[in-house]
Amino acid sequence: GEAMFSVADVDATQIDGSLDRFLSLTLNQSMLAYKSDEKVSRVFRRALGTSRAETIMNRFAPKRPSNIAEMLKWIPAKDAAELISNEPPQISAVLMSFLTPEAAAEILQLLPGEIQSDLIYRVATLGPVSSKALAHIHGLLENTTPSEEESAPPMQVGGVLDSATIINNLSKEQGRSLLKALMKRDKVTAKLIEDEMFVFADLMNLSSKDIGSVVRKVDSSILVPALRGASDDLKDKIFSAMSKRAAETIQDDMADAPPQPMDAVIAAQKAVIAVAKVMLDNGDINMAGAGADYV
Repeated sequence: GEAMFSVADVDATQIDGSLDRFLSLTLNQSMLAYKSDEKVSRVFRRALGTSRAETIMNRFAPKRPSNIAEMLKWIPAKDAAELISNEPPQISAVLMSFLTPEAAAEILQLLPGEIQSDLIYRVATLGPVSSKALAHIHGLLENTTPSEEESAPPMQVGGVLDSATIINNLSKEQGRSLLKALMKRDKVTAKLIEDEMFVFADLMNLSSKDIGSVVRKVDSSILVPALRGASDDLKDKIFSAMSKRAAETIQDDMADAPPQPMDAVIAAQKAVIAVAKVMLDNGDINMAGAGADYV
């Protein structure tokens, strides 16, 4: 409303300027950008077959915007929990995937325990959702008869990262309980979720003192490749938590080391994370942000 009122006194010169900028941006827009998701998907399907193409596309395809998330923002948690509990499990999982992690965690706590673990599992294993299912959800939220565009391609929703982020917004005890239930159901999926709950970049949430405690327990042969994949901010924070001599040694080793395969970098980062996880569980260090029980 404020934005609408703010343009009430716009003059002709400003309108002409806006139209000129619009035309300039439009003329520079490549045709490659038009329906790029459909084009990329078509290439992968032809090259790999539908099943394998979908599996690989799930890893990197951006999610298309939807007004489902916007509609869900206006529904109170109690009402959303009731809606989710009354829908088929797969539809409920799709609804959960459109919520913010904070809202999803709040709603999850209002549901029975057995439903909680099932929903988290289904969110993690969701794939492309058909236009028919999305139309059904639109109909639920708008209290209208579902309608769909036949040509609308499936939308990728959910994933392991979504489930991990939701769990990270629960208490430490609740998160452990859910992971335990998931381990009984599917160890592979549960481990993937657990790995995403604490990634190397999350070390930024540690204090300088606690980062220092972690790196002192990690051998330089692991720290050097691990830092190759780190952001400049994280590197600076880690180096500042070390003695000047130790930081210079690591920096020299990084400069002298040959290029590392990405698999080696990821493996080294996981080794550092494993050390940090043990220290977190033992209460030796504390993490701010997600997982408020660590604060």
